[in-house]
Amino acid sequence: MAKRNLEEYTFADAYIGSFSRNLMNKADLVRLASCKDLTAAENVLQEFGYGEAKELYGGDIEWFIRREQNKLFDLVYDTIPERKELALCLFPFDYHNIKVCLKSEFLGMVPNEDNLMSTGDIDWKSMVAMVRDRNLVFMSPIMREAVLEVADVFSRGHDPQEIDIILDKACYKDMVRAAEENGDEFLIDMVKLNIDILNLKTFTRLKEMNKPWSFFQKVYLEGGNISEQFFISSYEEPYAQIADKLAPYGLREVMAEGGRAIKESGDFAVLERLCENKMMDYCRQAKYCTFGIEPIVGYWYAKEAEIDNLRIILGGILMGSEPDEIIERLREPYV
Repeated sequence: MAKRNLEEYTFADAYIGSFSRNLMNKADLVRLASCKDLTAAENVLQEFGYGEAKELYGGDIEWFIRREQNKLFDLVYDTIPERKELALCLFPFDYHNIKVCLKSEFLGMVPNEDNLMSTGDIDWKSMVAMVRDRNLVFMSPIMREAVLEVADVFSRGHDPQEIDIILDKACYKDMVRAAEENGDEFLIDMVKLNIDILNLKTFTRLKEMNKPWSFFQKVYLEGGNISEQFFISSYEEPYAQIADKLAPYGLREVMAEGGRAIKESGDFAVLERLCENKMMDYCRQAKYCTFGIEPIVGYWYAKEAEIDNLRIILGGILMGSEPDEIIERLREPYV
């Protein structure tokens, strides 16, 4: 797919950009986290364009979250010049739905609609039919091969972990493929950074579990900037040393601080938060682009991060957590 001229995004950039003024900053999130109940939280959310949230009246936070994700999906895909340009951002939802379909099939069950995502590139009802009937012609070649591989591997070993491993590797391979076909360097680098971060998080968890490096080889995601050999050669090294080696990839501080927290308390939350903030730092570059696909991707990532923060905040309020406890878990906002 040829890369579009910047002018072709003029309407989409202007329209989607008009919603950026409603994004919540850190102070807004802190104010929301300080609400005494979900009714008070709804009043604050209305200031930022969320409208009436009836789901919150009964404490149904997940349906509220899903509704807002669907609204974001519709906003972006009703506005951009061509849907396939950002289809790669929806592949994780497609592959999630494939997992649900295949696991249900192997258990002799019908996929539960509540477990399926409606924001994939392929409509979830179509996905259910495709997997059920093995009519995979409308899937990408990578996705199609992954479905057939899972069916074959599971029929021989009956290991449900293999389903996740095969489909996760295929998902990110598909994302790299789509980004490169799009030809936009911002998207390509974003996908590669995401893969590096996922590999880094997997690496640290397996390292702490004393899993053999051969298992990491099995789950390593290809397509990032950091090679498999880098991780394997670092398996026995202390986190401070690994952090220095990650400097060329911009992940030194993430590993240094995250690794320190893991060694001192066994807490992975610091590393997780730093990784998410690193992705946010990258996506914030889009704020300095006036035209093109970058401002659209930047807003999308910003809104996804905000919705994730809302899940943390609203869940904390429902559980009666103290505001400081909630705030400590939040991701950095876009603005």
